[in-house]
Amino acid sequence: MRMPHFNLSLAQLPTQTPQLPDLPPGPSLDRVRGPIEIPPYEPWQIGVIIALALLALGLLICGMVRFVRARNNRTLVELPHLTALAELKTAAELTREDDERFAVLSSLALRRYFETGKGIAALGRTSREFLQALDRHPQINLEARNSLTEFLEHCDRVKFAQASLTAAERSTLTESAAALIAQFEQTDEGTSQGIQPQ
Repeated sequence: MRMPHFNLSLAQLPTQTPQLPDLPPGPSLDRVRGPIEIPPYEPWQIGVIIALALLALGLLICGMVRFVRARNNRTLVELPHLTALAELKTAAELTREDDERFAVLSSLALRRYFETGKGIAALGRTSREFLQALDRHPQINLEARNSLTEFLEHCDRVKFAQASLTAAERSTLTESAAALIAQFEQTDEGTSQGIQPQ
């Protein structure tokens, strides 16, 4: 037996829109807020972190300052002859009209060189006491001692007897002090290489 053939198209089917049921009565949504953001850290924790960061930065800066100062001090200690030469040059340039000050600063530069660079007590001593201490130094020779004696005596005459200096005498004093420093530096190099001073 043949089944009847239904040839209905979809368009012929009745369409119905589903109806949602009404919401039950409830509270109004006017006061509903969005999600509350909770900060990852409490305010006191942020304060502690900032304080620790500032402390670390302060320690870093303090360490850098100490490092720079130590390096500068080490350079001055390692190179006293350069410091003395710079002091001699400064004394000559800044005291053109003041012979006494020139003599004081030039003598001080040379004495400081021997004290810091050679370990010979020179500051706070008279010229005679300084030369006596220098006589016990193994690197001193007769020529260097005579040159240093002449330099100190000339400076003492200007400091204590108010002797005046010509431009040529000033230049000679500065050059003799620089030559003494160079001589002692060469003697140091020779001694370190096993050459004994004569």
